[in-house]
Amino acid sequence: MNESQRIRTAIFSSLRLHEESPLEGKRPIDLALGDLDAGRRDEITYEIAERLIEAGLLESVDRFQRDGKAYVRYRTPGTGESFLLPAAEKRTEDEKLVRASKPHWHARSRLLYRVISHLIAVERKLFARDERNAEYLQTDPADILRTIQQSAMQILECDDTRLYSLAHGFDTRYAQPVSEGEPWNRTIAENWVGRRALPVYIDDLAQPGYARVMIDAESMDATMHVAIAPYVGQSPPEGFRSLAMARVGEPGTPFLYVLEAWSRTPEFFSDERMGLLNVVAEHATDLLVTLKKLGMLVMIDELTGVYNRPYFGRQLDREIARAYREGRPMSLVIGDLDNFKQLNDLYGYEAGNAVLREVSQTLASSVRPFDTVARWGGEEFALILSAETTPTEARDICERLRLKIENLAIVVPTMEGRENAVRVTMSLGGAMFPADVGLGVDRTRGLDAVGREKISHELWNRANVNLRQAKSLGKNRVVYGEGA
Repeated sequence: MNESQRIRTAIFSSLRLHEESPLEGKRPIDLALGDLDAGRRDEITYEIAERLIEAGLLESVDRFQRDGKAYVRYRTPGTGESFLLPAAEKRTEDEKLVRASKPHWHARSRLLYRVISHLIAVERKLFARDERNAEYLQTDPADILRTIQQSAMQILECDDTRLYSLAHGFDTRYAQPVSEGEPWNRTIAENWVGRRALPVYIDDLAQPGYARVMIDAESMDATMHVAIAPYVGQSPPEGFRSLAMARVGEPGTPFLYVLEAWSRTPEFFSDERMGLLNVVAEHATDLLVTLKKLGMLVMIDELTGVYNRPYFGRQLDREIARAYREGRPMSLVIGDLDNFKQLNDLYGYEAGNAVLREVSQTLASSVRPFDTVARWGGEEFALILSAETTPTEARDICERLRLKIENLAIVVPTMEGRENAVRVTMSLGGAMFPADVGLGVDRTRGLDAVGREKISHELWNRANVNLRQAKSLGKNRVVYGEGA
């Protein structure tokens, strides 16, 4: 979805301007706009668009009449894409002064403008571009989650927000921690918020009462509040009196969180604020789904399904920084399939691709959950054995990988249309930080980007030297460390 479509969709779904928008997209703002007719909604839409112009997110192109109704054409800066929105009728200055005296109009328009502006800002952060090569960057999930958390606090005007992971059994690189500690009540967070996607709130933590869920009963055009669990009033932490929770993300994925909003005011979370909390949570979920898809595009090698070269470079930089900071060893390993060109010449490129896929999945499934496997290019693979990995462990892992590849019987298509089982071998060369890197490492000073790049370059050089030695010694072997 391009930028103009995202802005237009944000406005339309928030204001219920067309009948085709999904019901769940209409629901949250109904609390603020349910008593307004279509003309009034057009006025608010126009007001929001004008505010977006002030913020530099839109440009006004022209104003015209169509079928007796006024429209304004807007354009997004940079892309030049345009779209139409209904225009409010122009008023005289006297009329503006008279109409501006209605406080609820200004409160609602400011509220909607703030919500949409924040959500667009979060989405723009997700779709950051690298101007050097005009390609989308791999956005750090933790950075996006922190932005969601901060935006929620500003939109709800509460005193604090926290985001806790509810995902289980996923690599910690994906189940990113955001807030320290645990949810207020993990059982409620997992069973009611995470599993049932129901927002939970507590009116006053200092008084005995019930945790309640808010349920939209659309068939009755009403909102129901259901008590789910009693709690004993006690002195709340940091003076907080009221709490609300909503789900961000999807079950069965690494991106599943509970968003907690805290206030020092009792009964702070009204129906309106709970509706806004739902807006934030639903939009944040959409962003995380997009982030997952975008991440797959820029992180994963399309042919083999393992990580690609750009992601591996960033991950190596992070692992070097972590190993340096914690004073624990890590390893870089390069693996290269032996005689791969002859296999391609004999059976064809489709057979070669089948071998690359099978070898990739074998490597990925044979390392530890916190290690990294990537296709570096052609028939060459790169691995990070994360800290803490001792020299003995690293050699054992490399030898185990070599044997697994050697014992594979891979069924491949031949150029004659038949199938044949082939066997391949792999040579591996490895280097360890800090043992094999002859750079001065002074832990009394921080390791900047230049220092990490030097260490990375030296690791690659050492691992490549050892890989060439493995090839020269007859292939299908491991050479690790200083000529080991």
